[in-house]
Amino acid sequence: MRPDLLLRGLTRALLTVAPLAALVFSSGCGGDEYATVSAKARVNAKSGSVWGRDLANGLGLQEWELCSELGAYDCISEAHRITLGGVEPTVLGIDEPLPNASVSAPIAVDRVATSACGLRFDRDKAGGAAVIFGPVLKKDNDRAREDVADTLVRRLLARESTKAELESLVALYDTLAPISTDLTRDGAVGMCVIVATSTEALFY
Repeated sequence: MRPDLLLRGLTRALLTVAPLAALVFSSGCGGDEYATVSAKARVNAKSGSVWGRDLANGLGLQEWELCSELGAYDCISEAHRITLGGVEPTVLGIDEPLPNASVSAPIAVDRVATSACGLRFDRDKAGGAAVIFGPVLKKDNDRAREDVADTLVRRLLARESTKAELESLVALYDTLAPISTDLTRDGAVGMCVIVATSTEALFY
């Protein structure tokens, strides 16, 4: 599936089947299951390099493998460095982060996550020991999808998943089904992108 169609499907999923998922991932909890531990109850955005490192570790990839533009420019350290909160003192003379996130930052985040999640799926499918997507590659059913969703939350958010999160992520398949030509790949990559670009993954 073309990346633009996948992103369109993800957007539709978040607006239809996943108001619950948006609530769960934006707050980092399900209902009153977890207590707020921050005295000021605020979050700070991770820089692109920190988020990229977390994403690479979670997906079992090298940082430079996550995404490249035109096959030559690393998305995080070069192409979208400033957009993702970094600086470029030597080339552009910008030595401080932008005071506010760029309007194109969500696009850059989606670009990196879609590329990285797609690469992890393709490598798992290519053979050998699958890191994340083995269950759906072996037999694509609701149980396998739930197993993959649980693995994604554990690896990318470093915590236990909740039942509500797993149900919301698996429901993505129903939204993508009418527009997908490869539901196993699109659903698995889509779940990965949702977790990788959640508030909990992007902020600390």
